[in-house]
Amino acid sequence: MLFRIRTAIFALALAMSCSLSCSLAFAQIGAQSPQPQTTAVAVVDMDHVLDNHPSFTAQMEAMKEEYQKTMSSFEDRRKKMVTDLESLNTSLSPDSPEFKKKQEGLVGQDSMLRLEVVNKEKEFGERQARLILDTYTQIVQGVNGAAQYYKYDLVVRYSRKQAAQMNPKKPQTVMVGADREVIYFNPQHDLTDTVIAMLKRDVPVAPGVSGTPAAGTKVPQTANGAPRQVK
Repeated sequence: MLFRIRTAIFALALAMSCSLSCSLAFAQIGAQSPQPQTTAVAVVDMDHVLDNHPSFTAQMEAMKEEYQKTMSSFEDRRKKMVTDLESLNTSLSPDSPEFKKKQEGLVGQDSMLRLEVVNKEKEFGERQARLILDTYTQIVQGVNGAAQYYKYDLVVRYSRKQAAQMNPKKPQTVMVGADREVIYFNPQHDLTDTVIAMLKRDVPVAPGVSGTPAAGTKVPQTANGAPRQVK
């Protein structure tokens, strides 16, 4: 009986010793393992930045006006050809050589006009795409600069309008607002106004557009030219 008691006590002591050794071993492994790091995240309203870009809107309006004038000129030429054709039908016999010669001339002019319209539309489309690309690149560079300066690891795009414009009387606005990707963020981590101020500081202003930041907005500036967050 005494032997059994001693055996049980020895087994219990051995188990406790093993458990303590294992706990110490796991603690050492945990201390050596890399600790999870947090990711610093900021947000930016790209649409709001684009709306407040110092030159984009003015350049787009100027291009739109130029396009409309060009298309109007094409339309005037087309109307003149229609008038010439009607005059031709009333002034000459369709069987006469002169009629056929002038008709061929008008047909050739019409073909050339159509080709000019196609080429101009392509040209304006490419110019518009180039302007959008250049503007987007400027904005992304501003976001990158601000994020790197403030040591953000990730910048997420969001829209202020998605939540602000939700109206049950306009079901589509509710659907769009409910589908937003960013549900909550700390306003201190919103780089939108900072990026806008950087663009107004660094990007040349389009003619006729004021580049002065809105009242109360601090233009980011440090001694070395790095961006400074706008509060």
